[in-house]
Amino acid sequence: MLILPAIDLKDGCCVRLTQGEKEKVKVYDQDPFAVAAGFIAAGAEMIHIVDLDGAFSGVTKNLEFVRRISLELKPKIEFGGGVRDEKTLEYLLEIGISRVVLGTIAVESPELLKLLATKYAKYLAIGIDARDGRVATRGWEKATTVDAITLAKQIAEIGIERVIYTDIAQDGMLSGPNIKMTQKLAQESKLKITASGGIGKLSDITQLKTLELDGVDSCIIGKAIYEQKFTLDEAIRTAK
Repeated sequence: MLILPAIDLKDGCCVRLTQGEKEKVKVYDQDPFAVAAGFIAAGAEMIHIVDLDGAFSGVTKNLEFVRRISLELKPKIEFGGGVRDEKTLEYLLEIGISRVVLGTIAVESPELLKLLATKYAKYLAIGIDARDGRVATRGWEKATTVDAITLAKQIAEIGIERVIYTDIAQDGMLSGPNIKMTQKLAQESKLKITASGGIGKLSDITQLKTLELDGVDSCIIGKAIYEQKFTLDEAIRTAK
């Protein structure tokens, strides 16, 4: 199982939110470049970077930090947050981003998503962020009636192979991921799933590993590393 350490950017700083609420923000580091370098030194194969300012506003705002990390450190980067047009997507690929996560447009602009999938499917993942099985968009601020599993099946039909699944209620709580829903999403969609939200101890990784045959092949870890619940190196070794 692949471990993706997370860098959430807000106003150029590394932060974490609790349950996606921007009022519940904690700044952990003011130098995202140094954080990324540390993750690479610890053995990260890919880093998950989110532009929170972009997720909330719909316009990417921290790209200069992402560009520097990509061009100077050259890690594999999975990036999301405010990517809602083809021009931004093309720019991200030009600066070396390995995978771009789209979220809001999957719900609000399905025709645009289909168009992007015809050109860029192998570079795309869809972020499905849900509360009680219903998808939330625009930085988790807008609740919808869209069913997470139904959306995942629609994504599979247009040729995109990966979903980043976050249970919003678990995110930032360090109380463990939503194993049951993660497994159900994987089994019913037949997509590759990256689990996100709630990982707080090494045994959570061990539990997610039991879902590998269902298609859950990776997980994103943020707060647990920043809060020193365990090290990135320990997480990577547990996941092997």
